[in-house]
Amino acid sequence: MAGVILGARYGRACVVGVCGGIAGGEAWRTILFVSSIPALIGILVRFYVPESPFYLNKQGRSDEARAVLQRMARENGSSAVIGPLEPDHREKKSIFALFSPALRRRSALLFGAWFTISLSYYGVFVYLPVRLSSEGFGFVRGQLFLVAVALVQLPGYALAAYGVEKWGRKPTLIGFLLLSAAGCLVYSLGQTSLIVVGATLLMSFALLGTWAGVYAFTPEVYPTTLRASGMGTAGAMARLGGLLAPSLVAPMMTTDFTLALLVLSGFLVAAAACVSFIDVETRNMALE
Repeated sequence: MAGVILGARYGRACVVGVCGGIAGGEAWRTILFVSSIPALIGILVRFYVPESPFYLNKQGRSDEARAVLQRMARENGSSAVIGPLEPDHREKKSIFALFSPALRRRSALLFGAWFTISLSYYGVFVYLPVRLSSEGFGFVRGQLFLVAVALVQLPGYALAAYGVEKWGRKPTLIGFLLLSAAGCLVYSLGQTSLIVVGATLLMSFALLGTWAGVYAFTPEVYPTTLRASGMGTAGAMARLGGLLAPSLVAPMMTTDFTLALLVLSGFLVAAAACVSFIDVETRNMALE
């Protein structure tokens, strides 16, 4: 299960999940090769993506900023002429500004949400399949099931994309987190194939919707001068959660399956609580 879900995010999880369902000792090499293709395409595309006009103007490169804005106008079918820009030399802020009095609360809660989401994500999609396989549900690591699990992610992403605009960033994200927590507990209802399949598909749908929501929400809670730093720090917290998952989740999965499910579900509920206490909802809000 882990391979298809994590393939676009983390190569290691891809190896763990898919190799059990693809015959041949070289399967992991093929998987990693295919997974690297989007990254190579991204490098090539980067040469054709212009720098942000905001950044260029702040660096005193106003003519370049104006050229980018003019290109944007032309590509959008506008005949507007962008006039000369006044350089905007704003004060550079350090990463510690994320914890200034005005931003301290939202940063702490947001980073806590990223940490617990990542911890739960790895616990569900990396260590849970191993436990289920040992209990006789080897199909969770088979190719056909992995395809089904991946396909269920698409409506999850689509619903999250609709929800963040229709209902708001926070309600959508909280809803997906609570649904993920409920899905995690479904595994504890019994050891049958129907429950395992249903819970796995539900978790794939809900957790991937969660990621879509948190990626949309996070950059918007910070002013422009701190947006990249805020997003980068949030990503670092997610990596920390992934690093700690082996030492926290794996032992519980081995010794007490029910306790592990309760803990993972609790992490997801805690992430929902963090989001609910963030002091801003960015839907329809004009960004700085």
